[in-house]
Amino acid sequence: MSGAGRSVFVSVPHGTSAGNMLRAVGLLDRLQEFDPALRIVLLSPLVHDAAFVKEFARPGVEMVDLPPHRPGGLEARLLTLVQASFLSRGGTESVRIRMQEARANGIIRWIGLKAVLGRLLTSAWFTTGSPYALSDRLVSHPDVERLFDAYDPVLVVTANPGLVFAEVPLMRTARRRGVRSLVIDASWDNFTNKLLPVRQADRLVVWNDIIKAQAVTLHGYHPDAIRVTGAPQFDPHFRTEVRTPREAFFSRIGADPARKLIALTTTPPSLYPHHAHVLRTLAAAIEAGTLGDAQVLVRLHPRDEVEAYREFEGTPHVIVEKPFRDTVAVADGLAVDVMPEHQRHLGDTLHHADVVVNVASTISIEACIFDTPVVNIGFDGPEPSPYVRSATRYYAFTHYVNITAREAVRVAWTPEEMVALVRRYLDDPSLDRAGRRQVVLDQCQFTDGQSAARVAAAVLEELGAARGRAAA
Repeated sequence: MSGAGRSVFVSVPHGTSAGNMLRAVGLLDRLQEFDPALRIVLLSPLVHDAAFVKEFARPGVEMVDLPPHRPGGLEARLLTLVQASFLSRGGTESVRIRMQEARANGIIRWIGLKAVLGRLLTSAWFTTGSPYALSDRLVSHPDVERLFDAYDPVLVVTANPGLVFAEVPLMRTARRRGVRSLVIDASWDNFTNKLLPVRQADRLVVWNDIIKAQAVTLHGYHPDAIRVTGAPQFDPHFRTEVRTPREAFFSRIGADPARKLIALTTTPPSLYPHHAHVLRTLAAAIEAGTLGDAQVLVRLHPRDEVEAYREFEGTPHVIVEKPFRDTVAVADGLAVDVMPEHQRHLGDTLHHADVVVNVASTISIEACIFDTPVVNIGFDGPEPSPYVRSATRYYAFTHYVNITAREAVRVAWTPEEMVALVRRYLDDPSLDRAGRRQVVLDQCQFTDGQSAARVAAAVLEELGAARGRAAA
């Protein structure tokens, strides 16, 4: 048999996608089991990390750097028109709010004129249904073209639908050359919450039917092009046998097993810069006895920094951790890698926590899997912020309304209300249990812990279809 159809590109732009695609799904192993002679080209900036290379190096896998990409020149100008046309339609409440933010920050100007030009280009050029059709026709990437020449891939697998710019040259070149592409989308807000339309691939893999409907109605995907698989990164949460016993977990984090545990999970400071204010409020309530015998575990977001919480060193019953592996910085500045033990640690945290506190986070869904109550933060620092910078706006976002509408969480609009809600959940953890159960069914869709297998099956199905096309 010839080597035709024996090369696949797998793009891993950062540590989060490495944790999802390579570790949760085990994509390299699944591909090699399907065809031991398959040539897998792993494209990632993490190839500069010796530990990453050691973990995934194996016969049949070639590692190539995925450099950062920043649109410029003609590509940037066309992208601006595509964005303006997309934003002018205001397809979701999230986009309308994000557009207010962008205007307030001076990021988007002359959107009306640009939108008109964008619509003119749409009617004149967009015959494929893709708003990127013109730029895909006119813009090329010589380095990536040479990469396609060298390996002649039959399938390109990416971790994001074109919203991570480093992957755009891969998706564009695949489209220009007629190479099939598949996106494993690991997020729940890419189709409602971004300031750009997503790119179309031949196959799209998403968590649930809600996201599938958004891809169809907002971004022009054909329903048959979408596979609903569940979220593979949540699979371990559904396996009770992997949980660490309470005593061992509390010993690991340095907590007191005799006290109840409040888990405060942060978001990037650029999105919410007031977590220290939240933590001061919780620590003061614990010291005053308002929250009984409680303690706080602060789990930092990958984009949050331990230095921002130095003031809490030595504070009784407050623990701060950032449980990720440091790695090389990628294009968007993220410099952490998500290992299997980190995902298990998160599961242990949510399982043993009595209440989870966060700002409109995906963690809310994961807490619901463990039937752990969630208090969402809807207030800012000591002084309120304008709406376009306030935590308040997050609870109008399209994707998060699917959580609050189920009455699965409670939103605290003031620090005092947060303390009261935490106390109420500590006293009665069964409160809002039905809503939490419904969120799991809505967002995870599958509760069998087999979403990774479904994702792998979708990739292998697309690889088979791609080879069929190549053979024909």
